[in-house]
Amino acid sequence: MQDQESRLWSKGFILLTLSSLLLSLSFYLLLPTLPVYLVEELKASSGKVGWIVGVYTFAAVLIRPFTGWAIDLFGRRMILIIAMAFFALFIGLYAVSVTLLQFLILRFFHGISWGITTTTNSTVVVDIIPAKRKGEGIGFFGLAMPLAMAVGPLLGLVIIENLDWNMLFLTGTLIASLSFILLLFIRFPHFKRPSSLKLTPSSLISKRSLPISLVMLITMISYGGIISFITLYAEHNKIGKTGIFFTVYAIMLAITRVVSGKVFDKHGPSMLVIIGLTAVASGTAILGGFPYFSGLVASGAMFGIGFGIIFPTFQAMVNNLEPASRRGAANSTLFTALDTGIGLGAIFTGYLMEGIGFNQSYLLLSIVTLSALAFFILMALPQYQKLKNKIFSF
Repeated sequence: MQDQESRLWSKGFILLTLSSLLLSLSFYLLLPTLPVYLVEELKASSGKVGWIVGVYTFAAVLIRPFTGWAIDLFGRRMILIIAMAFFALFIGLYAVSVTLLQFLILRFFHGISWGITTTTNSTVVVDIIPAKRKGEGIGFFGLAMPLAMAVGPLLGLVIIENLDWNMLFLTGTLIASLSFILLLFIRFPHFKRPSSLKLTPSSLISKRSLPISLVMLITMISYGGIISFITLYAEHNKIGKTGIFFTVYAIMLAITRVVSGKVFDKHGPSMLVIIGLTAVASGTAILGGFPYFSGLVASGAMFGIGFGIIFPTFQAMVNNLEPASRRGAANSTLFTALDTGIGLGAIFTGYLMEGIGFNQSYLLLSIVTLSALAFFILMALPQYQKLKNKIFSF
């Protein structure tokens, strides 16, 4: 019989992973469809659509540090359950929002609930995973996002093509509600409340996690630039539809996350991160240098490998640098860097493409990713190796 303390596939881990899958599915269901709804039904201009879509990320960035502090002070369970309930409710309210202002306000609060749920469930899963299988566990848990990314947009487009907008919002609400229900059956690990945790800058941010989070931020600049403009890039270069990019990306991401987690547990992060960042830089450079269908496929594969390694590895690293009572701050710091990088990447790449064109912009973004690799080797990795030996109770 497997030792209970090293058992990964516990009831709590399985239910939390399924809940995260459904949460992500309800998110990706709306990602390609909401802009269409805003233009066709609410007659929004492209500029207003950008604001309404972008405010979601802004709200998530704003709330994440406070979420980390709150779950470290008050515990995970009630905060996660309440935030998930509101997340499901807000999807349903899209159907009754009839003005752009209403939609903007609703989108802001929906982004807040997304920031709280994703920060909290990523902290809870680290509480549940055995310490010796942390990398492997985070890798499996992280499969929820690429699976949802592969299925969600396709499902959303099928619904609006064959049914109607009300059915889209109803489907999203039902999926998110099921995610909420699963949380009710999870036995959360015992939470030992700290005697005090004042609301200060140091309580909102994990200083130990900052170097790794900065590497994440710089890396996600490329991700934001790719995701935001890959369709326009393909149209500009007459490549055709970009669905193959996302399909290959999701497949390679899923495979790599499983493998990279086990490698992290046995050998640590050094070579993993070097391979991952090199893959991201290569994928971005391929888009710039080989603007053809084969380049699109190769780039999707390299991006899948790179991000399949980077995110679970960085999450395991920052959670190794803080005790259990500070995991909320560690995860919120990393997620804030992730969201900020995506937003900056979209803005930065937009201006770049106006000035130097699509292909040259992606070549430049590959250099940005290489700077993240240099910072990791010179600064983040030495700091991690120095601190990880000092602590902690998991």
